[in-house]
Amino acid sequence: MVSSTHLGEVMETSCDQCNSRFRLTDAQLREAYGKVRCSQCGAVFNALLGLKNYEGELPAGYEQQHLPDTGAQPDDSADADVGQRESQTLSLHEAMYGSERRSFFSLAPLSWFIGILLLSALGIAQAIYYQRYQLIEDPRFQQQVINLCQLLPCAEREFASSEQIRLLERNVFTHPIASNALMITGSFINQAPFTQRMPDLLISLFDVKGKLIANRRFRPNEYLLQDRNRNVIESQLPIQFRLEIIDPGTDALTYEFEFF
Repeated sequence: MVSSTHLGEVMETSCDQCNSRFRLTDAQLREAYGKVRCSQCGAVFNALLGLKNYEGELPAGYEQQHLPDTGAQPDDSADADVGQRESQTLSLHEAMYGSERRSFFSLAPLSWFIGILLLSALGIAQAIYYQRYQLIEDPRFQQQVINLCQLLPCAEREFASSEQIRLLERNVFTHPIASNALMITGSFINQAPFTQRMPDLLISLFDVKGKLIANRRFRPNEYLLQDRNRNVIESQLPIQFRLEIIDPGTDALTYEFEFF
């Protein structure tokens, strides 16, 4: 429990080397035997010599008898007394708060800073993980999601970035066997740096004026040439596809392929 200090008990002293000014109490002076170390320049000085209260006068009752009767000034003591003097000499910070409190407060800012950094990193990691299936579509966040999924479980079949699926080739021609039918073949590749789900393929047909004649969205099990049960596509792996559709006639002059 920390005891309160009355305003009248607080006094002021100054370092005789650098003139730095400090505030302290009667109990702190008695604990340090009047000798304190300046926290600015490190000099040991007699706090009683420059001691003043708020009115600028030496407080009542503070005479030389408050100094310990060592028989010599600190700077003139024999070598045998050095250890004893140093053990009695306290800094102003130690006189006010004690050495344990000083150590705690000197480490507290660093501990708080490290704690804030760890909590911030944890918060960012949680946000990325819970939004991983949405963030994976944005190339700016893909590497962070990939790194996180190396530590935590992620379902590759839920990853999708259709804009990184590139069509390599396409061919539309009359069906060699069936009448009034067309054959569509081609291939595409996953350019994303991760495995993602197999996309749907949308084929649209337009006339000479760019008017849509017909379109249809095909599932992977409908267009895959091999392994029709495949549900993911690895990075940089080409995939072959083939479709058979009804011939829309001579009005269909252009074809468009999109992935979803």
